[in-house]
Amino acid sequence: MIFKRVSLSARFALTVIVLFCIFGLGIGFLIRSLFSIESLLEQESARHVQELTVNSMVSREIFELSSRVRLLEQTFLYDEDILSEEGFNIDEQLQNIRALSDDEPFVLRMDEFIVDFHRFIGNSVTLNRILKEFSVIDAQLGKEIDELDSELANYFVSQAIVAPDKPFSDELDVMHFIRETYLSAGKMAASIRSRITPDTEQVVIIKVEKELSILAMHLANMREFNEDISQAQTAIERTIRRYRAALRKMTANLDQRWSVMGALVDSQTNLIGYVANNEQAVQRSAIRISNDVKTDLIVMRAWVFISSFVALFFGITVTLMMVKRHITKPLRELKGSFLQIEQNNFDHPVKLDRLDEWEMIESAFNRMSARLKRTYGDLEDERSKLNELAHQDPLTGLANRLLVYKRLNKATKGAGHASRVFSILYLDIDHFKTVNDSLGHNIGDELLIEVAKRLKQLTQGQDIVSRLGGDEFMILCYSAKTMDSVTELARAINESLRQPFNVESETVFVSSSIGVCLYPEHGDTAETLVRNADTAMYHAKRGGRDDFRVYKHSMTSEAHEVMSKSSGLKRALINNELFVVYQPQYDTFSGRIFGAEALVRWNHPSKGVLRPAEFLDVAEQTGIIVDLDGYVFNLIFEDLLEWTEQGTIDDDFKVSVNFSGRKLFSEQLLKHLTERHEQAPTISQRITLELTERDMITNIEQCQQSIEQIKQLGFKIAIDDFGTGYSSLATLKHLPVDVLKLDRSFISGLGDDSVDYVIIESILSIAKGLNLQAIAEGVETELQLQSLKDIGCDAAQGYYLSYPIDKEELLQLLAEQKAG
Repeated sequence: MIFKRVSLSARFALTVIVLFCIFGLGIGFLIRSLFSIESLLEQESARHVQELTVNSMVSREIFELSSRVRLLEQTFLYDEDILSEEGFNIDEQLQNIRALSDDEPFVLRMDEFIVDFHRFIGNSVTLNRILKEFSVIDAQLGKEIDELDSELANYFVSQAIVAPDKPFSDELDVMHFIRETYLSAGKMAASIRSRITPDTEQVVIIKVEKELSILAMHLANMREFNEDISQAQTAIERTIRRYRAALRKMTANLDQRWSVMGALVDSQTNLIGYVANNEQAVQRSAIRISNDVKTDLIVMRAWVFISSFVALFFGITVTLMMVKRHITKPLRELKGSFLQIEQNNFDHPVKLDRLDEWEMIESAFNRMSARLKRTYGDLEDERSKLNELAHQDPLTGLANRLLVYKRLNKATKGAGHASRVFSILYLDIDHFKTVNDSLGHNIGDELLIEVAKRLKQLTQGQDIVSRLGGDEFMILCYSAKTMDSVTELARAINESLRQPFNVESETVFVSSSIGVCLYPEHGDTAETLVRNADTAMYHAKRGGRDDFRVYKHSMTSEAHEVMSKSSGLKRALINNELFVVYQPQYDTFSGRIFGAEALVRWNHPSKGVLRPAEFLDVAEQTGIIVDLDGYVFNLIFEDLLEWTEQGTIDDDFKVSVNFSGRKLFSEQLLKHLTERHEQAPTISQRITLELTERDMITNIEQCQQSIEQIKQLGFKIAIDDFGTGYSSLATLKHLPVDVLKLDRSFISGLGDDSVDYVIIESILSIAKGLNLQAIAEGVETELQLQSLKDIGCDAAQGYYLSYPIDKEELLQLLAEQKAG
């Protein structure tokens, strides 16, 4: 009733006031919404700019690998072993980096860098080999100069007898000049590798050629007194020509070296520059998005304010319609799209269907969304690749330790695990380290790849074959759920891996030791199953390898015993608890002791004296055998040195010592033997190194090379347990051995089995034809000794003749023999 009495002006005024209030509220809401949009877009733009910048920094860090290449250029140029190993590692990482991107310009630059890097490695290896050739030629030239000097000396001595007053000072001076020139040339040639610029290298090479010319001139000025001196001069002239040819090769390769290094630096600079440009482009793009959004918001805000003032003249209805149409609805769409982006859904673009400023916001927002989608897609691809690398063995492509342990934990802890039955097989390649040491790590890696292929062929699709590391594999087998089926699979694996592998034109024979466990019979957790399978595998190794063992609870205590012995052996080497006894070797016809075999014993602190059978297997498994062999060798070397100085042994008395295959292929063996030989050269001729045929046939070629180097020092080589290996005649054909030791398994049958007579007669006939000494082991009865005499074997050892005795007893026997 009161409202009806209000005048029109009052109503108008009241209406205007209400309209202004409503308009003021609308303007405030509009400004607040605009600032919310600006703040939201700025936050999102800043956040994504930061993410893109972080990812571009990751790309830059990847190419910091180039610093290792520069370090290789400066440090490892003439070290072939380090150069090859570091070059292989860098090449592998370069290939991995190349595979991370599909960008064609990046791939082309990466390929150019990799090609230049390979050229650099090849050139450096060639230079290294030429330097080695210099060393060989220089040593040969020195030897020939010594021979010429010797021939001249012999001639002058003979002439001095005939004509004592005849002077020879001129020829001696020429010889002095020749030797001085040779030493100067060798010293300058050796300094080539220390030069760091092309000019200094060329100057040194020219000086070396000058010294060689002076050497040739002095040689030409020397008179040819007789045919021997003439031949010595001709040999030196040939070596000088070889020296000059090597210098020409060195000059050509040094020139190429600086060209290759320049190309490598250029391609490296090009690659890093391209990555830096890409990073700057990404940053500029992100900043441009942020600036576009800010600009669009400024323009939109101006138009909104203009529209708001225009709307004032068309009334509250028009204003509300415009606010709803031009602001509220687009904001709702934009907010919904932002919510989709927050949920990582980039396939929900803004569709405002406007031709005004909102079209620019729509376009800018959709461009940002598309770029974010591509960026997140790339990140997902990188995450997928990293996830694959994290769960896959890079060499064989099998599951790695992380993945198989995840699956194993899931199998033992997942739903229904109590009623599930599966098995695991823990596999180790026998003597794989010998393959690596003898044939190289490249062939070792290829062998592991072939082993992985055979394991995949023997398992079913649901089974997981994994490589745990090194030469260890594990199979999580869901298809073999019974003891019969899993042992059948283990037997099939042994048989398959026993077949020869053809790797890079090499035929490699290996075998495997396998430990088998069933879930839940042998353990209810992943850790327990793997530990028990590993224990069973080591029992297979101790049983002779090339076999499998199913886990038994008693194996755990035996595993603890192995670890205890391993630790005890390490302490024994430190505390000098190992000592040597000697088993004399007799001439079967005269009864004379002509040598002895050194046998190791362990004076255990709590168990007393242990025989080799009680600890050598553990030493072999843990690798301690290499240090143990060296320790025993040093003991007998010192004994022989003492006996020789005291004159208590005859000149032809020899001692044999057993060496393992690991020691034979050890890089330190030749260095150790050389040091001992230089200490007392005559002692080397008294020592015979016994090697088993099984160890020798692992790599005949390298074994032959090692034995020849050892024999050059004066040591003798014996094949122990001859006749029990895989290829006895082939072994004898290729290896320069001195002694055959007939295995005790043949000797034990003498007197009972005529087959052993035939075998021993055949071995003795082969030994005689090859001019080798044959020694029969394990003679334990008089009948066996008499049988050996009848066959014609003139050397034997065994308990019947003498038990292993300490060195004092051995010296007493030798003294009694000498007195008798």
